[in-house]
Amino acid sequence: MSLVTQAIPSLHNGVSQQSPLVRAPDQCEEMVNGWASLSEGTGKRPPTEQVATILPSAPTNAKVHEINRDASEQYIAIATDGVIRVYDFATGQEVPCSAPAGWGYLTGVTDWATDLALYTVADYTFVVNKKRVCAMLPAGADQVPQDSEAAWLNRTFGVDANGVPYGPGAAYQYAVNPGGTLTGTVQAFNKLPETAAEGAIYKVQGTEETGFVSYYVRYSSGVWDETVAPGLQNAIDPGTMPHALIRQANGEFRFVPFSWAPRRVGDTETNPNPGFIGRTISGVFFYQNRLAFLYDENCVLSCAGDFGNFWRMTVLDYIDSDVIDVAATSTRVSLLRHAVPFNDGIVLFSDQTQFAMSNGEMGVSPMSVAIRPVTNYEVAHRAPPVALGTEVYFASEKNGWATIREYSRMADSDATSAADITAHVPRYIPAGVHQLAPAADLNAVFVLTDGAPNRVFVYQFYWVDAQNKAQSAWHVWEMGWNDRVMSAAYLKGYLYLLIARPNGLSLERINLQAGARPYGASQRVHLDRLTQVVGVYDPARQRTYFNLPYRHEEVLAPVRVVRSDAVGPRAMSLISPDDYVFEADNMVLSVPGNEAGVHLVGVQYTFRFVFSKQYLRRGDGTPVTTGRLQLRTFTINYRETGFFRTEVQPYGAATDPQVEEVLPAKLADFTGKTLGAVELRLGTPQVATGDYAFQVYGEAEAAVIALTNRTHVASTFVSAEWEAFYFNRARA
Repeated sequence: MSLVTQAIPSLHNGVSQQSPLVRAPDQCEEMVNGWASLSEGTGKRPPTEQVATILPSAPTNAKVHEINRDASEQYIAIATDGVIRVYDFATGQEVPCSAPAGWGYLTGVTDWATDLALYTVADYTFVVNKKRVCAMLPAGADQVPQDSEAAWLNRTFGVDANGVPYGPGAAYQYAVNPGGTLTGTVQAFNKLPETAAEGAIYKVQGTEETGFVSYYVRYSSGVWDETVAPGLQNAIDPGTMPHALIRQANGEFRFVPFSWAPRRVGDTETNPNPGFIGRTISGVFFYQNRLAFLYDENCVLSCAGDFGNFWRMTVLDYIDSDVIDVAATSTRVSLLRHAVPFNDGIVLFSDQTQFAMSNGEMGVSPMSVAIRPVTNYEVAHRAPPVALGTEVYFASEKNGWATIREYSRMADSDATSAADITAHVPRYIPAGVHQLAPAADLNAVFVLTDGAPNRVFVYQFYWVDAQNKAQSAWHVWEMGWNDRVMSAAYLKGYLYLLIARPNGLSLERINLQAGARPYGASQRVHLDRLTQVVGVYDPARQRTYFNLPYRHEEVLAPVRVVRSDAVGPRAMSLISPDDYVFEADNMVLSVPGNEAGVHLVGVQYTFRFVFSKQYLRRGDGTPVTTGRLQLRTFTINYRETGFFRTEVQPYGAATDPQVEEVLPAKLADFTGKTLGAVELRLGTPQVATGDYAFQVYGEAEAAVIALTNRTHVASTFVSAEWEAFYFNRARA
């Protein structure tokens, strides 16, 4: 027998489902409601702060899109039940959103979360109904004058073949095509008559000089201008095309059909209809000053600087600013679903293949663009891939579990593989992933899945160099068991969450900035749905009453009130829950005594960190599997910690009730002041930095050791160390 010690130098690398024999020392068995910082340590995550309850009841199915207009204006758009509603991110207040042409474009949507695609460019958010087949208007529609923007609201809209109203909706309109009559055909341009009737149209036959391409010219004011062949369907039906959600100058929003340019030159052979006509559009994005759509196996980009123009500007030559329509080349059927643009190219995603769309050194143009396959991974298309730095993250699903992959793309090069960053947690994220939310300055990605609707799966990483990471940590945040996290968006240091709760649709945010304090408080208060509440003292009853912003539920959502800094020596202390009396369907709380003033109210949540099974390790890090290791004590190094609890089951987690009665767990409480969590109710919580040792006295192979914290005060852990007796009958 020998007395041995071993250190766990850090705790920041999250959960691993690998065998404890091969795990890294800084990985754990379980981590719930935590946050792992390389500089500060691992501890209880920051709380959600209540912004507003934006709807009294949460929709069962919705498309949620964040509109990040600029540094001072951010909005959230929710499409459901046939309309789009817009809310201010900062206040949760609804912003007026009208649809003068109606909401007919959204008809046919059955799954709001997947049947719509939205993309924001400045004040315009383009809305794509993936079920809508794009169409052309009848011949002659391109010669109907458009109303001015000032008279736009008063015009009578047309109706397309599907009964959907349409009309001009952008801040600018395209001019009509001039009329004219096909007068004759000539062999070459120099064969045209010197003069002709105003509006006369001639067809010029192709010659070697024009590459044997025929074209049309129109006589106007003594000049022959290239024009379009008469009698064609030149105008795109705006009622079947993507619409625009436009922020107006007064801050309100308007949902309207966008303006689409008609064919100006050529005919159906030399300037054919855009490829999406007669098809549905599956995606929308913006690249190098061009609006782009995905349809079938193709990607089409508008003319440069002219978002509504998907036609060639001349049939006599290809110019760099012309429309671009390029197909993905693959031996498989590859219907394009998503696109992630970079400065020098685009990564395109189909269900099974990823493509790189690259452009020339002088920029994207019809003659320089090309699409080629680079990787072949199945993609869960409900969650659009996201870019974070030079990486693209996307989800795959198999056998009921999700895999998150990391495709690294360096400038002027395309990787041929995508790393599986869930390789060490293959059964951690249930299938049904519907969103990946990146946070660039935090080096984090947040994953939402219908397979665990009340959870946010968190991936934190840190690159040491181009090949190695110092951190690759997965862990999970849990909301109430009957909550559903619908959407996540990271903006200016806050992670905004749209959460469907039993009492409505709640907009909340988590302040992930280091050292942040809520509402100017002296300490971080770890209560979810945190907000301010006013206590009103009733001298007759000698009780203080609080009107709660949400309903108290002792098991699901236990409400707690923390005193504000204004109360002096009791600042940031918890008003004792033993004295709580709830009334009015648990929406009013009263406590004895005078607690008048502005305080903080929130819902308790539990941080839990379970250590991996411990092994004696050799100098090279390999575990020693022979002999018997009897853990004696565990020492935790903590910083700026007010409370935590150690939970030790020295003989393993009891799964049989009889065994559980015979082998009870050992428990010890610790605070920065004295033993006992009751101290948090009496005075201002004190934080401390140091170490704490507790007993285990169990075999390392079976012992379960956990750190938990359900209180409102912080706990952060830096490292750990254990001491054990090692028994080995083998002799040298």
